[in-house]
Amino acid sequence: MNFVKNIPLDFNVSLTFIVLLMAFLTAYMAIRGIRRLTVFSAVIFAIQLFMLTTGILTVINKVISVPVYEIFLIIFGILMPGSFLVFDYTRMKSKIKKSNTDVPLIERIEKQSDIGWRYNEYIEKLDEWKNEIKPGMIAGDLELTDRRLKNNVIKQLSAVHKLIDTGEYKQALEIYNILSELLNGNAQILYNTAWLNYKCELYGEAIRCCKKALYILGDDSNPKHKRKKISEEMELLNPSLNFIYGMSLFAINKYVLAINQFTLAKKYIEELREADINIAKCYIALGELAEAQKHIRLALKFEEDNKLRYLLARLCFEKNEEMECRHQLETIVSNDPEFTEAWSLLGKLYRKRSDWPNALVVYKKLTSLTPYDADVYYRLGIAQRHEGKTEDAIASLKFTVDLMPEHSRAYYSLASIYDAQGKTDKAIEYLKKSLKGDERLEMAYNHLAEIYISTDRIYEAILVYEEAAREHPGSYLIHFNLGISLMIMKRYEEAVRVFKKAHKLTSDDPALYYNWASAVISLKNYSEAARLYKEGLKLKADDDEILFGLARVSALSGDVDATIGFLIRAFEINPNLRLRAKSSHDFAAYRTHPEFMEITRLPLKEERKNA
Repeated sequence: MNFVKNIPLDFNVSLTFIVLLMAFLTAYMAIRGIRRLTVFSAVIFAIQLFMLTTGILTVINKVISVPVYEIFLIIFGILMPGSFLVFDYTRMKSKIKKSNTDVPLIERIEKQSDIGWRYNEYIEKLDEWKNEIKPGMIAGDLELTDRRLKNNVIKQLSAVHKLIDTGEYKQALEIYNILSELLNGNAQILYNTAWLNYKCELYGEAIRCCKKALYILGDDSNPKHKRKKISEEMELLNPSLNFIYGMSLFAINKYVLAINQFTLAKKYIEELREADINIAKCYIALGELAEAQKHIRLALKFEEDNKLRYLLARLCFEKNEEMECRHQLETIVSNDPEFTEAWSLLGKLYRKRSDWPNALVVYKKLTSLTPYDADVYYRLGIAQRHEGKTEDAIASLKFTVDLMPEHSRAYYSLASIYDAQGKTDKAIEYLKKSLKGDERLEMAYNHLAEIYISTDRIYEAILVYEEAAREHPGSYLIHFNLGISLMIMKRYEEAVRVFKKAHKLTSDDPALYYNWASAVISLKNYSEAARLYKEGLKLKADDDEILFGLARVSALSGDVDATIGFLIRAFEINPNLRLRAKSSHDFAAYRTHPEFMEITRLPLKEERKNA
């Protein structure tokens, strides 16, 4: 009550409430300006800040109290920023509904390619250690008696240093080439010349300069050469030369020799982490992943580095060390929640292990990190489908094709979902879209043709398989399925030609020989059919269908003993073939044959009960 009594009678409560509401909206516009900075939002925030300032002054000092000002305050201080709030909220809800993922109220403005780091670039480019030796250090060790010459050299060194600072390496190299010829006994100048040659991608010249400088200093790799005593300031020169030497060797793909040079550099500085990193990259290039891992772990002991840890995780993934890989990746994303490559590999690991709940979490995170990456939404949709969230999966996959209208795999997945739901027409529609996308997927051709066959549209299925065979001439399955489809349409000669092509691709499938022989039988080439059945029997000696096929061929060829023999063997494996043999036209001439009647005799009801 005391608080209420202390309020002046002429205090404008409604204006105070407006200013308080405006303060909250100003805070919102400030956050929005930080996350989505544009010229327009900056202007609106400036107006908002001005209105808030005058509003606070009006409440405290009663500077302006006319009704017109209050109207301006409501329009520019509340309604205008309020429209931004409504727009952001509507956009957020729309995107959540469309993409089926978590979206913040205020999204950061994302650039299309905002990730500057890539694994492949990282392993192909070595870590540098030392740059040029500064002119002052070189000048201090110049052994020139001619003062004028010495001053001129120092001036040239200063001039070339300015060129290096501005990135003019080629011009700097021209001057250093002259200096290295003039002062060919100075190891520091030779080092700078080697370093500039490396920068200009003249690796052979860089190696030549390194060899010469190491010889002058006394190369440790030559035990017969007595090394000269050098000053403490020059102690780093030897490892620096070894380092540039190793980097130049790596650039020309001489990885073993590069490892030797980096190892020599580590003899001088044991904790030279850049040398360990580069040795690891050399071993990766050689395919010796275990050695690479060893040196990465050494480098991580000296300094924590998420990119280096990611390199270790990637090697663990390639070696199927899944627990170690997961540990490294989870460490990375806890240190740096926006390390996109680490999240991507973690998602790949979870997919490999069929850990779909965790994969779902990862891909939802990736949608916030890379909101314009269609592949991320595609994989999110796959994870959602595995988790039984079919409608969510459909939403994610549709958003994928909104981002990337030619995404064949997303269309294929949508078709697969609709086919499972019995929506055949929609499945066909999306399969056709898939085949017009960025990939002519073999599985899309097969799926579309299977749907046509299941709906008695065999002719359309054959057309699909024929197109698939042109797109995937090395696919055994496509040719096999095309052959089967041609047989359904009784186009046996074409089927035989297709089976021959399939045989060139794969010769160890008993089903191929069985169907191929069946097509040959229809062309009345019984000897060829028998040969094919026998080839299939070599692959699977207890295949009842092949044995039955051999019995058919023998029957059609008039070989009674062979017919009975093959039928007996087939019936031993599959007694149900007796009824099929009795009804087959191929055995019509044998129906009154005593042995045929005996082996095809079906058991009586009583016998079947006792069996």
